[in-house]
Amino acid sequence: MPEQSEFDPSAINSPRNRLSAPPPDTSEDLVIGEPVDTTGLDAMLVARVTFDGYKLRWVAAQPKEWSAFSGLADESARESKQDTGPTPQGHFTIDPADIQYLEEGPDWGSHRVRLQPLATTVTRMRDCFKLIRTGMYIHGGDATGTKGCIELNNDTEEKAFFEALAAYGSPIDLEVKYTGARERAYEEAACPY
Repeated sequence: MPEQSEFDPSAINSPRNRLSAPPPDTSEDLVIGEPVDTTGLDAMLVARVTFDGYKLRWVAAQPKEWSAFSGLADESARESKQDTGPTPQGHFTIDPADIQYLEEGPDWGSHRVRLQPLATTVTRMRDCFKLIRTGMYIHGGDATGTKGCIELNNDTEEKAFFEALAAYGSPIDLEVKYTGARERAYEEAACPY
């Protein structure tokens, strides 16, 4: 089992750990995530996260789930649309070391963490979409539809997700695979996942 780090919830509220505004968008810098190493571990005990367009699910010995959203509020854009589409389907790495604590605001909430696509996800975007989507995060906030990110619009759920991620303390695999109406609305027909 990965070593658990000690998480101090008071650190989230410490002014020295908060950015006064979201950092500048560094979407031009693509960071490709490494696959999460599960060598020698029982796959059922290794934490991972899934997102189906409706819920972020923590899959581990103690599963949890949070309501989440990605894409435009009217759900009109497909995953291949660079400036308006939801997070593309595929695998990403999320690393607790990359959590950014922000001054709470309507657009970002008080936390965000970068989604680092794995090489296979980058290849899918390049070969099928003919572009590579970058600058994607999981974050909080009140606005639905920040294009490309996965949003936790409930403050309590946002805090709970980021507390769980920070407490886990190791990089985690995130699989984005849309289901139901969102799969039909979001998935690029020429590029099934």
